[in-house]
Amino acid sequence: MRRIKVVLEARGPLLLGDGLPAGNVQSSRPFVAGSVLRGTLARAILLPQGLWGPGAGRGGAVPEEVRRVFLEEPVARFGFLYPVREAGESAGAKDAFPIPLTARTCKSHRGFRSDGGHGVLDGLPGRLRRVTEGPGAGIGGCPVCGERLERMRGFAVRGTPRDPATYRESPVHPRAFVRVGLNRGTETAEEGILYTLEALVPGPGGEGQEQPLSFTGYWVMEDDQWQTLRGLIRRYLPEEDGAYPLRIGSARARGMGAVALRWMEEPGGHFPPLEERLEAFQPRGEGGEPLDPAHLYFALTLRAPLLLYDPAGQPATRPDPPVLEPYISRLPGSLEFLPETSEMEREDWTGWSAAWGLPKPVVSAIGAGSVLAFRASAGEQEAVLAFLREVEENGLGEHRAEGWGEAVACDPFHIVLDTSGGPIWER
Repeated sequence: MRRIKVVLEARGPLLLGDGLPAGNVQSSRPFVAGSVLRGTLARAILLPQGLWGPGAGRGGAVPEEVRRVFLEEPVARFGFLYPVREAGESAGAKDAFPIPLTARTCKSHRGFRSDGGHGVLDGLPGRLRRVTEGPGAGIGGCPVCGERLERMRGFAVRGTPRDPATYRESPVHPRAFVRVGLNRGTETAEEGILYTLEALVPGPGGEGQEQPLSFTGYWVMEDDQWQTLRGLIRRYLPEEDGAYPLRIGSARARGMGAVALRWMEEPGGHFPPLEERLEAFQPRGEGGEPLDPAHLYFALTLRAPLLLYDPAGQPATRPDPPVLEPYISRLPGSLEFLPETSEMEREDWTGWSAAWGLPKPVVSAIGAGSVLAFRASAGEQEAVLAFLREVEENGLGEHRAEGWGEAVACDPFHIVLDTSGGPIWER
């Protein structure tokens, strides 16, 4: 499988719609969903061939090379892209992600130490230790000022996963654009009709300059799929300074959605080897001894929504082994989901399909940032590693072509920001 790092640079306001508007206000999601960029590329490739729109391409008219990338198994995965306040190669060198739900920060001085806050704590390792040691104290107050800790939401970026000094928050800055509605008959302004577009824009920077806004993430596909897609992009999109201009999202006719697409074909390994991450994840005592040598503990931290169907065909509320079995080639026989250690949220998803000309069905999924904790017998280490490797490479659940089901196994975020303390909490 080929893993391609993607950077999408904003060149103006972006309206990445989150479904139907609320009244006369249309808000933007603060990230680029995989379906958005996937659909944009499909439109850019098919439109010049007269194959875009409802009903177009029926009867096998879609070219084989387009089918190979967008329609055939194994699916080419267009991952979610998350915000970075940098551009070009600098943005591509960063790892952007939703902050895990297990993260906590000081209520009075919020944020990472590198951003001037009192730091961020992650409670997952402590929860794993309590599973092995029995009930114990949870996270206390802020180690710096004693203030209450609260959940931290949003997005973060990091340069080196094992160096907490490289972790920073990555905010987005929506701005309201008020527009006048048009009369469809006269194509002129309609009296008394106003609507608001809450779009993402580059933020304020130093010396009166705007801070750039980019979105980064990954595409994962077979080598031949990537060669085909790269050829299609170069054939149908004009190149400007090593980037490919696109119009993405909603309100494109109103001047929004201008972006530039770049990629890094050999992004390199951003995370430590999976074996090393799994070893670092095991609960240990103060002397470094394993607290439960009979089991292996691990977690999947979601970077995108996860939709799993249970045996009855309903959206599953938890990833128990019977629910996971249809989606994985082979599960560890002793796999056990740990609900008391995990932290999950559910969210409703919808959208608009330009290809159908219809709204997408509303589905309920496990939200990005959720943390799913498991354990298995220590004698099944190879099966555990195979399970985690398959999830990282292929994704999990439904809609994987649109980037759903992307997860990081044993994310270093949980270890370097452990509640037991570390460099980020030095006083």
